[in-house]
Amino acid sequence: MAIVVKVLALVLLLRSAVSLAAVQLDDLEESPDLGKVVELTDASIEAALNRHEYILIDFYAPWCKHCQSLSPQLDQAAPFLADGEPSIVVAKLNADKYRTMAEKYDISFYPTLKFFANGYPTDYDGPHSANALVSHVRRLTAPAIEVYTSESRFRDFLKTHGSELPIFVGFGLEASALEKLAHKHRNKGWFIVLGEYSEKAHEDFKFDERHALVVLRGEDEVQDVYYGPFEGPDLVNFVKRNLPPLVTPLNIDSLKFLTEDGRPIVVGVLENNSTAEADAFIKSMKAAAQANRDFVFASIVASQWPKFLRPFALGRKPVLPAVIIWDSKQYAKSDKTVDFGDQMESKVADLLQRFREKTITLLEVKGPTLYEKATENTTQMLQALILLFALFFQWIRKNREAAANLRREAPESEEPRSDQPRASEPSGVDEINADSNKED
Repeated sequence: MAIVVKVLALVLLLRSAVSLAAVQLDDLEESPDLGKVVELTDASIEAALNRHEYILIDFYAPWCKHCQSLSPQLDQAAPFLADGEPSIVVAKLNADKYRTMAEKYDISFYPTLKFFANGYPTDYDGPHSANALVSHVRRLTAPAIEVYTSESRFRDFLKTHGSELPIFVGFGLEASALEKLAHKHRNKGWFIVLGEYSEKAHEDFKFDERHALVVLRGEDEVQDVYYGPFEGPDLVNFVKRNLPPLVTPLNIDSLKFLTEDGRPIVVGVLENNSTAEADAFIKSMKAAAQANRDFVFASIVASQWPKFLRPFALGRKPVLPAVIIWDSKQYAKSDKTVDFGDQMESKVADLLQRFREKTITLLEVKGPTLYEKATENTTQMLQALILLFALFFQWIRKNREAAANLRREAPESEEPRSDQPRASEPSGVDEINADSNKED
């Protein structure tokens, strides 16, 4: 009887341990370490999509350099996306290994980011830097347009949403006035309407009419103000030209966005961006951007992306800062003798006016030389050659091993009997025939 009791107690103990382990496992599955990027496989992706309301998945290939650059940005973004409301999981899947998943989700290049909401995918084509990625992905979980009845709640929103995306605020407007544009550009900007507001809002956000559409960058910077009409092409064009910031830092992500805008691009080229002179230059560029909305403005540090600047023939040691006005295959640039100094705005305005009137020298965008084309991917070519040589020697080694194995496995030939002539020695008859042939 005592033995039976002990067995039953042991069974109950085991069941409790299994149940506890199962609960802990469920907890891990329901609440993974959201501060880190989750590695998915073809066996786990569907379960992850079913489990999480919002999940951003990086479909990557291990050999892809852009994927390698994106990986640390995702690592930085993951905890911020996880801690917000709603929580967003960041994951990645090796699409080069799991080809079935790549075909299912139409992955044709690497890296491809897809944002899943309740299992339904949306292509993410925003920037890849960590801060900008957090803002753009967070935007995808929010309604197309936010309606606030409290000015204090609106100001709280401004404090928490940074300056990565433009914030279009319709003071005194109906949501219907911005609804279509909000849906069209929901991944590129925030859209808010505030029916009632205080007199202080006029002062803080620099508008002076009852109905206004104000574009903000963060809590403090007013980018532009529009007083109507609140329908038709004028409103559409106002929103479109205010999607980029007044001066956009130029990189691979923003270049695509700027070229799709369609306006000529004014590029301020700096030696560095961490000096008081650089800050003053950017401030003047912003003022010029507000006064010349038929252009879009950008800035770049020359040493950070020399490959982009190469076609504009600034020279090996350019005089900086410099200004380039780029329109498709043509461009103009500031003269090397121009010292922008305190009159930056007027000098840029003069360049822009001469560009409009075509009284400035227009140059063709210079393509890379044959030598530049040949040496552009030298490192990649060397890596490819090294890989080919390694594969070639590996193939030789395997063939030698296979040949050695065949020799070891082949049966040894039987020794001939003593009464039979060896194959290598002629028989007596053969010797006689050979002699007779010599005599003939």
